[in-house]
Amino acid sequence: TVILTMLLYFSIVNSFDLCSNSLIVQFLNLVHLNKIITPLIVLFAIFIILMSCMVFVPDFGVKDIGKLYLSIIYIGVSVGAFTILRYYGIRFIVYLLFITIFTDIFALVFGLTLGKHKMAPLISPKKTWEGAIGGTFVAVIIGFLFVYFYSGIGKALFNEPILFFDYVFGYKEFTTVGKVLFVIVLSLFLSVCSQIGDLVASKLKRHYGIKDYSNIFPGHGGVLDRFDSTFFASAIFLLFMIAESNLFPWAQL
Repeated sequence: TVILTMLLYFSIVNSFDLCSNSLIVQFLNLVHLNKIITPLIVLFAIFIILMSCMVFVPDFGVKDIGKLYLSIIYIGVSVGAFTILRYYGIRFIVYLLFITIFTDIFALVFGLTLGKHKMAPLISPKKTWEGAIGGTFVAVIIGFLFVYFYSGIGKALFNEPILFFDYVFGYKEFTTVGKVLFVIVLSLFLSVCSQIGDLVASKLKRHYGIKDYSNIFPGHGGVLDRFDSTFFASAIFLLFMIAESNLFPWAQL
């Protein structure tokens, strides 16, 4: 499972020209596998291998196929998207982390202080609608401030004196009103997606009867336990960036 997940991850990173300087792509080029390790080929290989296991491994059943396929896709795609965002620009990683972390923190704060209506009691009994709305509200403010003032922040922290959307989106110039509306909607969207990602991870753990994915961080679980909402939101964020840049390059707000 680990090998198949890594292959899918490698194939996703390898499929983006932005990542041509990454160690993964350089390694695949070195061993002449860059043309073979593609998402489509790897997905076919995973399908064939899992189907074969059902035939040749006695204790491997139909349910095991679904479990492993979901795990491979979930981890491979999410972590792959997170890596690709890094090559779009470190600012997108920082922005995404701000959105997901502040959503998580203030959803807990508002949930403990004001929470009365359960959001998904069968999946995560502690989550409330009040917490979700409060967390999103704070995350939108933080995300907006980071994007709007990035020209100064980027120059000070990353030696990157550019606007947040430069060199990525299909816009040549944002109006002030357009920038405000766009950032608010984007931050709101990613905050909601991060909470969905958290619920997805909770649902999977509850279904399989586990508390944490691993014990790498004592008392906190594993990497997926700490970044489940971030990884899920990163896949949505990357999909949005690709769709916006390719389908709506003419959009001017």
